[in-house]
Amino acid sequence: MGPDPRSASWVAERLRAGAASAEEIVRRSLARAGEVRELNCLSLLLQEEAIARAKVLDRERLAGMPLPPLAGVPFVVKNLLDVAGHPTLAGAEARQDEAPARRSAAVVRALIAAGAIPVALTQMDEYACGATGENVIGGPVRNPRDPTRITGGSSAGTAAAIAAGIAPLGLGSDTNGSIRAPAAFCGVWGLRPTTGGVSTQGCFPYAQSLDAVGPMASDAEGLALAYQAMQAAGPAGFGGTLLRGNAARGLRVGVLGAGFGDFAEDEARDAVLSVASGFRSARTIDLPDADLARDAASIISAFEVGYNHLQRGFAVNHPAYSAFVRQRMLAGLAIPESWYQTAKRYQAAWRKRIESLFDGVDLLLACTTPYVAPPIGVDRFAGTARIYRPRADAGHMTRPISLAGLPVVTAPCRRDGMPLGVQLIGPPGQEARCLEAALFLEAEGLCGRSQTAPPVQGRGRSGIPGIPPSHASPGRKRQSGATGPRRVRGP
Repeated sequence: MGPDPRSASWVAERLRAGAASAEEIVRRSLARAGEVRELNCLSLLLQEEAIARAKVLDRERLAGMPLPPLAGVPFVVKNLLDVAGHPTLAGAEARQDEAPARRSAAVVRALIAAGAIPVALTQMDEYACGATGENVIGGPVRNPRDPTRITGGSSAGTAAAIAAGIAPLGLGSDTNGSIRAPAAFCGVWGLRPTTGGVSTQGCFPYAQSLDAVGPMASDAEGLALAYQAMQAAGPAGFGGTLLRGNAARGLRVGVLGAGFGDFAEDEARDAVLSVASGFRSARTIDLPDADLARDAASIISAFEVGYNHLQRGFAVNHPAYSAFVRQRMLAGLAIPESWYQTAKRYQAAWRKRIESLFDGVDLLLACTTPYVAPPIGVDRFAGTARIYRPRADAGHMTRPISLAGLPVVTAPCRRDGMPLGVQLIGPPGQEARCLEAALFLEAEGLCGRSQTAPPVQGRGRSGIPGIPPSHASPGRKRQSGATGPRRVRGP
């Protein structure tokens, strides 16, 4: 497979080869943002400063100075992360008059140091309290694959901007799935690092003991390059050069069944089995009591977000919150501290239990979301076997992994119709293993941009300029006689 012209590496190579200037690259990115503005994925275009950065880079290139690895690559930033000179809105009307950030977040500085150029801040759920990308203040972020559908949240705008071709890279945050679910719904790559593995300095907190910041990208190589650059914002180095080629084929994978896959639609489970087929061996691991982990994650998240906002003046400023988010804050503040401490004790036991699974496998696989992106504004919808509620269960598959603090790449599975993602879950600190698996799956054609996905251009049935129509398709049927992974019960 040849290089993707929408990838970070392709953009950086064109600059090095003199085939395009950084200014040309940035101006194309800004123009693309204008073409798809009705997706509502951006909160602020950084036009003047992006062009100024590009001109400096061009002068350095012409002077023969060495270029950093992501030189000239446009990227977008979730408006939960500080960008110097601009207020960090966090998707909230109450922060419209916030003072501009004096210093950019650590991860933003790390990408800039690697030569990447921030071109826009992106829309998100209010205070990151949402899983759908529907903000009652700014309106919903629309999915580039079908603008009648959600992007997922809360890193909604970053996923949509990458999928729409505004930039090949972006930054998001993930507490219980806020990078992974939008990436899966929009068909892009996302990485949630090991909790604490990358600095969250300059990120408005949601639930600090679960929060993580990470990259999103149009391809696996771009995801790896962004994460390597972000290691400047972490406590430890990347841990070596990524292995390429077929090395990852020999990985032993465990497919999370009961407690995970049994909640998903057939097409989501089929996507995981398709990915599992690329590895040496696969077995199913059942964790039927995973709902206890979900409950613990929900208690910890609600308790911490409530008290974080109480310390920021919620008692006085609560009328400025939307009704939905205000209820979330009040619910968190009503949780007894004894419940919180019990949930934290369970978290330690759950982490130990999940880590023990890696004694028998190298990588865990699970659906990222239980279904493809549902329509905007839908409170509930009927699946084949159950009723789903997107606000509550879009993160059903991601919350237990967050509770364990593990590194995860969400990989877009190649398929017809709307995108689906597969979580590639590694042991603590083993982002490299997840990324090696991602690079392998992309090279094998099992994951990546769908070959049948129409480009975002023309006028589709949606009536929005630059957005094509899209159709959901039923899940791929398993081949007759095909056998699934061997099933075992988790410890």
